Amino acid sequence: MRPFVNKYETEVRLGLVVIVVLLLLLNLGSSYILQNVQRQLTERIDGRLTEALGMAAHYLAKNQTDRIPDDQAYLFRQQFGLTDIFVAPLDLKSSQGIQILCGPKGGLRNDLARLSPADGQRLLQGRYLFRTGNGHAFRYGLAAPRSAAGRNVMIAAVTDARALASLAKANRTVFYLAAGMLILIIPLAVLMPRMILRPFRKMRETARSAGRLPEGAGGDDVAAVTASYQAIIEELKQNEAELLRLYRETSSRAGRLETFHQYLLQSIGAGVITVDLSGMVVGFNRAAGEILGHDPAGSIGKHYLTALSEEDSLGLLIEAGLLRNETSSAHDLELAREDKPVLWLAAESSVIHDDTGRAIGVAVMFADQTVLKKLQAELEINRRMAALGEMTGGLAHQLRNSLAAMSGFCQLLAKKTNSDPALTDIAESIRSEAVASAAMVGRFLNFARPLKLNAEPVDLLDILDECIRKMQDRAGQERISITYRRPDKACLLAGDPLFLREAFGNVLDNALQAAGQEGWIEIALEPGETESHVIIADSGPGISDSIRDKLFTPFFSSKPSGTGLGLALTRKIISLHNGSIIFDEGRRWGAVCRITLPLTTMDYAVATSAPPADTKKS
Repeated sequence: MRPFVNKYETEVRLGLVVIVVLLLLLNLGSSYILQNVQRQLTERIDGRLTEALGMAAHYLAKNQTDRIPDDQAYLFRQQFGLTDIFVAPLDLKSSQGIQILCGPKGGLRNDLARLSPADGQRLLQGRYLFRTGNGHAFRYGLAAPRSAAGRNVMIAAVTDARALASLAKANRTVFYLAAGMLILIIPLAVLMPRMILRPFRKMRETARSAGRLPEGAGGDDVAAVTASYQAIIEELKQNEAELLRLYRETSSRAGRLETFHQYLLQSIGAGVITVDLSGMVVGFNRAAGEILGHDPAGSIGKHYLTALSEEDSLGLLIEAGLLRNETSSAHDLELAREDKPVLWLAAESSVIHDDTGRAIGVAVMFADQTVLKKLQAELEINRRMAALGEMTGGLAHQLRNSLAAMSGFCQLLAKKTNSDPALTDIAESIRSEAVASAAMVGRFLNFARPLKLNAEPVDLLDILDECIRKMQDRAGQERISITYRRPDKACLLAGDPLFLREAFGNVLDNALQAAGQEGWIEIALEPGETESHVIIADSGPGISDSIRDKLFTPFFSSKPSGTGLGLALTRKIISLHNGSIIFDEGRRWGAVCRITLPLTTMDYAVATSAPPADTKKS
């Protein structure tokens, strides 16, 4: 016999024997534990039955009766966990030793009928008798005290013993398993090694047919297979090293491409947001965060409905791609968000596919068009203003001439009607209305005609100081508090002081009217490196969304006596100085006007202060 085969078969047989012995010991230990548990449970049940029998006997003796009423039996059952308790008379003269004359029907009565004479003598001696009946389904205890009339009666207390039955069944099962193991150990020790070694023989034949069986493998099946697989493992290790080298090169190239892709997304000026098929945000570049005012790191990993909770229009583009596989070309989207300025975006969406053509997500790309929209709106206003100036310039001149004539005739009429005070008052009223209308026409002409700046070095501090000084008396009459934060250094720019005083005067006049009695106005001048900001806030009712877009429209006014030219002319003056004027959005009360003007150096201011040689003042 081959030594290696003997060696491996012997080891397998010994291993099987050890396993069977261990299982046998485990079964015996389990049987021992089950018997102890069964014994302890039986003692605990017998203890409760003993207490119940003693209490029942005490009850019969105390009440001089030979029966237990139903209510008392119920109390005994509840107190001791019984299923039944009863009292039955005994026949001591029976030829079979002791007989129960009445009692329960079923399994318990059959068990009681099988009491032996020895059991009867034990009961008559005042001892307790415990039995398990009906296949261990219940356990009962018996006692035979004398009744008040001197007769022998038997007290039976019955309790549920199904747990004992389960333990007994488990104990028998463990015993049968142990016996079966003893019977099977011999054929297992003979046949199992052959069955275990059979695959090794097949593997040896396969290795030989494939030419993978090395020289000197010997005749042992296991040794030959082991040598064959060791050779294969060595070859696999070499292949693994080569695959690892290729994997590292591929990973490095993929990492470089991924890094380049991330750099590209973070560097472009358009916002890019990508989501997977579950709607989770997997990409959010820097430009998207700057445009929407979001933290890119905080948005990645969230569902797009949560990350873009205020950007419903972008969410609808993503939803169309996820649910309906739809893409969209350039869309102009208006994002009106709470407590944030309105954004205009040029957006488009596309469905992302992998190399197999399967959809894996949706990408949305957008650019901020808010500044462009504002410039378009300003261009439209300027176009309308130019058309309005051309159309009404001549008409305004004719009206002013007519009003001047009306004023002159009214003066003549007043001189000729000195003797009639009523006619004199009428003529004076007509003249005053003509003068007011002429002033209105003059103001309109100032707005309609192209303005020519007489640029010179101007300090915004001086302009604001003069405007605030002029409004002090009126503010004092209205008991309006004025707070002015002015910087310590000069804010120089090249501008027309007359036009700038008119522009700031118009805004301050509106703030005074809006603040009302006992209100307040806050004025701040904040110079920067290249531009200066003038902020004027009031405590008035604020600007409603319905009129915000019409603030700078000529002849539109929210005041009954307003002409609607003040803010329009102010905007025109600020625009001529290459500045901007806006009113903050999203405020619940009060208005905040922000005027931005570019600062300049003294050399530039002096150079631009003189008008061209061929320019004439009108």
